[in-house]
Amino acid sequence: MTKICHIISGYHRTDARVFQRQCKSLFIGGFDVSLLTNDGEPQETIDGMVVYSCKKHFSNRLMTLFFAYQQFKCEALEINADIYVLHSPELIPLAFKLQKHGKKIVYDAHEDLPQHILEKEWIPKFFKKPLSKVVEFYMNRKLSSFDYIITPHHHVLEKLKKINKNSDLITNFPIINNSEKHLFNEFSKRDNNICYTGTVYRYSNQECILNALTNIEKVNYQIAGFMDEFLHNKLSKHKSFNKINYWGRIPWNELNDFYNKSIIGVVIYDYKLNLGWKRGSYGTNKLFEYMEAGLPIICTDYVLWKNIVDKYDCGIYVQPNNSIQVENAIKKLLGNKSLAYKMGQNGRNAVLSEFNWSSQEKILLKIFNQIKLNE
Repeated sequence: MTKICHIISGYHRTDARVFQRQCKSLFIGGFDVSLLTNDGEPQETIDGMVVYSCKKHFSNRLMTLFFAYQQFKCEALEINADIYVLHSPELIPLAFKLQKHGKKIVYDAHEDLPQHILEKEWIPKFFKKPLSKVVEFYMNRKLSSFDYIITPHHHVLEKLKKINKNSDLITNFPIINNSEKHLFNEFSKRDNNICYTGTVYRYSNQECILNALTNIEKVNYQIAGFMDEFLHNKLSKHKSFNKINYWGRIPWNELNDFYNKSIIGVVIYDYKLNLGWKRGSYGTNKLFEYMEAGLPIICTDYVLWKNIVDKYDCGIYVQPNNSIQVENAIKKLLGNKSLAYKMGQNGRNAVLSEFNWSSQEKILLKIFNQIKLNE
């Protein structure tokens, strides 16, 4: 049986894209799947897959970036997989150690790192462009030798195809695990909860959303996901902070219950180079999870997202940092539960018919079966 080891750095071991989608699909597809992480938690077996943990652990992210090769190399070789899937750019040097031992390498480009560097606030402004160019040159040279590259971003795929023809789009469409269809009678009785799930990024317009909630009565903003201390402290000073219920990170299997208590799902990101600027990306899990849960969405007016909303009439798109548009969108949906329900069901039907993980799983399995044949 072909052994596959996913290696992650900086992600939680049960990450939605890595573990819940890729690892589980490959395991069910007949591969021997394991995962190696540096999260500092002990080794364990989850759903039949062994999660290995590096002996060395750095709590500081910069230390992890600089010492990832040393941190992972021994454990990665001990696992002795046939195919290694790397999920962070700091793991690229590790690939060449593994290739020397005859291992196949797949790289998952979760982000557009050269563009992301240009947006990093902590990097000195004068240093951003030169560093971005150097990183881009390095990555293009190294990734060209990998057996396959996958990414959830259209704009990143276009770049990857130029350096490695074995590149494909694997999006973060939802796993259909909620067969329960909610009737309008149940939906209309829910409290006025709007929700946000997943990592709470500094570019996710949280202050804008709170500004929009200022003039809306009887509304609660439910947030489930990691939020760093700086952002939490900043939001705590906002006059509408009392409308937030912050749950922290909740287990994967509790998400459905969380969504079933909500009326609207929000995901309003800034225009980011890393996300294709105004084009947007299919790499955002929560957008499609809201749709699967039958929630109308309020989202950024990215081109890709606008196309979905316009085609399926499943929500309202707004400009980032435009609290008036956000306020009007929330008022419109909360004030007309019939419309909100209809949009939510339209989104759910879109996911069931088109935007679901099973469509991506077929691509994923085809890729790894092809690599297996070429061993």
